[in-house]
Amino acid sequence: MIQRGSDKHGPKIDDQMKHEVDGVIKGGHPTRAHEEHEPEPMVDDEGVPATDPRASREDEG
Repeated sequence: MIQRGSDKHGPKIDDQMKHEVDGVIKGGHPTRAHEEHEPEPMVDDEGVPATDPRASREDEG
């Protein structure tokens, strides 16, 4: 039998869970419109939330 690294779930559930988080991992940006709905707020190196409107304006100009 192949060892999958976690005996907590079966292969089918492991694949389903991987699919569910794939967009979050590859996206690299907040996945919800409102920061308070994020499980853990994303911040940049200066501590500014990634969803802060000022952060995107500084990058543009």
